[in-house]
Amino acid sequence: MLNTFFQFTPQFAAVGNATSEVRALVAYELRRLGQFDDPRQMWGAVAVVAAIAVFYVVWIYRRERHAVPGVWQWLLPGLRALAMAGVLLFFLGLEKRVDQQVITESQVPVLVDTSLSMSVEDEMPAGGEKISRGEAIRQVLSQSPLINDLKRRNKVSLMAFDTKLRRLARWQRQIEAETNAEQEEEDAPLDWDAELQPQGAETRLGNALQKALEHQVEGPLAGVVVISDGGQNSGVEPLGIAQLAQELLVPIYTVGVGSTQPRRNLRVQELSAPSRVYPGDMTLVRGLIRGEGFAGRSIDVELYAQEADGEPAGVDRIGREQLVFSSDDEILPVEFEIEPSEIGRLLLELRIVVPSDDQFPGDNSRQVEVEVVESQTRVLLIAGGPTRDYRFLRNQLRRDRHATVDVWLQSALPGISQDADRILDIFPTMKDELYNYDCIVAFDPDWSMLDAQQVDLLESWVAEEAGGLIVVAGPIYTANWVQSPEHAKIRSLYPVEFQRRLTLLDDGLYGSQFPWPILFSREGEESEFLWLADSQEESRLNWSQFAGVFGCYAVKGPKPGARVLGRYSDPDAGLSVERPVFMAEHFYGGGRVFYIGSGELWRMRSVEVGYFELLTTQLIRHVSQGRLLRGSSRGHLLVQRDRYVVGEEVVVRAKLSTVSREPLVIEQVAARVVDPQGQGENLILHADVARPGNFIGAFNVFKEGAYRITLSVPDAPDELLTHRVQVSIPDLEMETTRRNESLLTALAMRSEGLYYTSLQTAVEGSPQMQALAEQIQSRAEIKIIRGTPDEEFTERINKLLLGIICGALCCEWLARRLLRLA
Repeated sequence: MLNTFFQFTPQFAAVGNATSEVRALVAYELRRLGQFDDPRQMWGAVAVVAAIAVFYVVWIYRRERHAVPGVWQWLLPGLRALAMAGVLLFFLGLEKRVDQQVITESQVPVLVDTSLSMSVEDEMPAGGEKISRGEAIRQVLSQSPLINDLKRRNKVSLMAFDTKLRRLARWQRQIEAETNAEQEEEDAPLDWDAELQPQGAETRLGNALQKALEHQVEGPLAGVVVISDGGQNSGVEPLGIAQLAQELLVPIYTVGVGSTQPRRNLRVQELSAPSRVYPGDMTLVRGLIRGEGFAGRSIDVELYAQEADGEPAGVDRIGREQLVFSSDDEILPVEFEIEPSEIGRLLLELRIVVPSDDQFPGDNSRQVEVEVVESQTRVLLIAGGPTRDYRFLRNQLRRDRHATVDVWLQSALPGISQDADRILDIFPTMKDELYNYDCIVAFDPDWSMLDAQQVDLLESWVAEEAGGLIVVAGPIYTANWVQSPEHAKIRSLYPVEFQRRLTLLDDGLYGSQFPWPILFSREGEESEFLWLADSQEESRLNWSQFAGVFGCYAVKGPKPGARVLGRYSDPDAGLSVERPVFMAEHFYGGGRVFYIGSGELWRMRSVEVGYFELLTTQLIRHVSQGRLLRGSSRGHLLVQRDRYVVGEEVVVRAKLSTVSREPLVIEQVAARVVDPQGQGENLILHADVARPGNFIGAFNVFKEGAYRITLSVPDAPDELLTHRVQVSIPDLEMETTRRNESLLTALAMRSEGLYYTSLQTAVEGSPQMQALAEQIQSRAEIKIIRGTPDEEFTERINKLLLGIICGALCCEWLARRLLRLA
């Protein structure tokens, strides 16, 4: 193909998933050349024909040279050559096309580590104090010319990674931004502090690199930049992805942050205490102290207590213990016993007496809040029949001096004896009767025995009085009321959606010939009220000894907003990809409803008798905490759980009423959230339009320690509602905080990139290597999309060539006649 002339007409258009520059190119080519696989063959033939024609013209006119005067010796051969050139051009077929030249700019993803290890304060800017790794990255990206330098050759995408990869911003190539008015709009201005806040509980560097390489569909990658401490504690192996990057010719440029030296640190890794205790009970408070670099040394640990809402001056020291570390990285347990005497909130703080050479003094204490509640929990047990779960729990509550238990055995004959404080023949019909209970536990209940007034009363007790409801599905009565239109309000209380049209297949899902263990979700494993020990690891081990349950009632799935805590693990059960829900909970107004898929938890007694009693006691206290923790007659605050991990969202619910105990109806209320450093911010709780008097809001936790939530009841400033949540950093991120230079170096070498040992070197370069932005060259792709021939141009050019050929031949013939040549 021969292109003799191009005319550029710039414009922009979207091509595929990338925004590319498209230019119109006016191309002229000889059509006949395109018919040959090798154009050189055609050019050879043309050259031979042209040579013969030239030889013929020269031979003819050299022979007639003596008969042709002066200028005609050149004019006549010229006319003949012009005619022959016209014939040759006509044969080759000159065509005109409008092609499209598509220029796809290359891009550079910048991956920034936002895992919790980025909160470690070991970066030292020039002439400044120590700052966290995350803060150092934010300063470089927002204040240095790094991003602008990268934009000079490539488009840039800023991405954050921890447990997953997310894109924060993208910028066009800087030259485009200056010269093209129709460029793609860039993302909105970036909130650097919020978006790059360390919050991830894991570092999945390999997964992040894998996702970044997939962005080649948006344009060729000139390279991938990774700014991290090299932590990799979960997910895909990064070095395998580096090999893939090398095969794709995408170099990885790693920029290291964090100290490369072993650290010397003492840390309160964990502090645990029962969330609710009774006055006069001996309560065990446990802590874990981690020491790094303190082998052979002893330290003192102290426990302090004060009223949660009291003055700092009212702090009392409960005890003091001494610990001795035998290795450079060791975790030692410490225990204290307390005996609370008054009802209220008790704030406990475990402190390390800090030695002068501790490099990170900010993690030397931790707080936990204990609720000292009134000594009696009032429980109503309802059962469709005398199941084992029902009987074991009834007997257990009768022995518990902190509980009173009333029972309604629906299948029992009137007057039958039951080991309970009170035996009911019907469900309560008056508010004064029902509102006296803190918790109702219902084992495969026959809700059809309740009339409409009793159903309304039950719904009101949960939603408005913060009652705790535990419901256990069963094979006898559950299917009956699930299909009943009259029991829609009962179904609305449950955190799961039921199958409204049961089939034979649904019925078959209930039972199995073998026990199947409960498969806990992450939320289930982190829920302390499901623990069978004092720590999560011990609890997981104890649950693993439980063979499981034989059945689980088939439900459609969890309702929106419900938390699935456990699933039935039988792979043959369930109509969908996910296993059937076995444990789930949700808020219903101000109360909690906890669902269990079958009444078989009594089987835990075969492993350890105390496991069943521990679990059921914790469940009852958990769902009834809205009533047990009521600090005001005007309302209460509720959160889903008392412990959170840094980066998680805390959903806050408030149930408020007027002086006359009617639901408070306003658009919103303002709460106050105080973080572990004492810094406060307002939290707006918006009204739940579906449930008058209920308000909902949420905030994220980014610091380790205790957060305090307070809310002043409108029109009653003395009525202050308070709740605390404990926030911790996962051990996975803090086990090893030293920079992993070997991994960062290997990633760069395997992909033929470079490893920069500091942020400053990446920005400015060094005598040994160029700055990062200078090292990454453009890999923009240019493609030509052929257009269709211009038929009107072809017709015009052919007419012109015929005119030239005929004109030249006629002029030659006329001249030869005038010169009397043969």
